Amino acid sequence: AVGRNDDGQCSLETWRDIVAVTAGCAHTLGLTAAGTVLAAGRNDYGQCEVSGWCDILLPDPRLW
Repeated sequence: AVGRNDDGQCSLETWRDIVAVTAGCAHTLGLTAAGTVLAAGRNDYGQCEVSGWCDILLPDPRLW
């Protein structure tokens, strides 16, 4: 990951086996080969699909 990391959106060191990535201004989503979605970064509008959390620094695996 490159760029500003003010909200943890580039804190992806633990992500493995990523097959797809999408990013916004202050968040990043990754899809693993196993089908798990990982989210990092700003979550003030629910863009990481983790209600009540802000500025996520550790990945939050979700099965979609």
